[in-house]
Amino acid sequence: MGLGVLKQIICCASLLVVALPAASSALAQPFVPVESYNRTRPDFENRLPLCVIPNSPTLVRDREVATELAHVLLLEPEIVEMDVNIELLDNEGLWPSILVHLAEKCVGVMGVQIVPGEITPDWMTLSRPYFEAPYVLLTRDDEIEDLTDLAPGTRLGVPLYSPIDADIMLAIAAGTFDGVRRLPYDRPELMVSLMEAGELDAAIVWQPHLDRPALQSGDFYSHQGTVAPLERDTRAVAVLMRTQDQMLRTMIDQAIDAVETETP
Repeated sequence: MGLGVLKQIICCASLLVVALPAASSALAQPFVPVESYNRTRPDFENRLPLCVIPNSPTLVRDREVATELAHVLLLEPEIVEMDVNIELLDNEGLWPSILVHLAEKCVGVMGVQIVPGEITPDWMTLSRPYFEAPYVLLTRDDEIEDLTDLAPGTRLGVPLYSPIDADIMLAIAAGTFDGVRRLPYDRPELMVSLMEAGELDAAIVWQPHLDRPALQSGDFYSHQGTVAPLERDTRAVAVLMRTQDQMLRTMIDQAIDAVETETP
């Protein structure tokens, strides 16, 4: 598919109409006003505007990939910063803002974390993943290599509302980790504070969060282990786009594949 066709996809796909969510699935989907579905996207000409979220833990990689995707598609890269918090994406008040950005300012949002099996709104679709990183186990004990090494009574910090939190709860309920106490945290910075205060003995964190300024000192832990024997030990990110832009999604997926092929 040539450059001219791709430009038409980017600027004209917004003219298509997306079916509204069915009543049976409305309760499982974030609310977005009806009028937000049919906004007309401007002509971005030879640019590929992709939104990034400033406080995303994968921001550096998101910017790099956004630029690489544009180059593969023979378009000019344009990075658009969004004034939203990636950690609040489950708050329904942000979804209309994201959809407005996708209609007016960019064709995709970088750095959206993929949760297998999660119900997503009818109006959004995700590209194939372009980055994946592991969860790690942080402790002050160099002899702890994974979760099976935790002693009974260990206070384990776990990221709240994450897939790995659900896995930990199931494992504890099944007796896999004898006597381990799950203590959820809602922000990596809170986890650091609890570790420094001696209120947590160990913590699970998604590795990209260790690049956040508040976590870069590393004084709150001395050793990184794995989250074995949990099977869901990594998390991936993708590009969020509108469902009506299926042809664009195909192009983005192909570009991601090309970028991965070129990466040594």
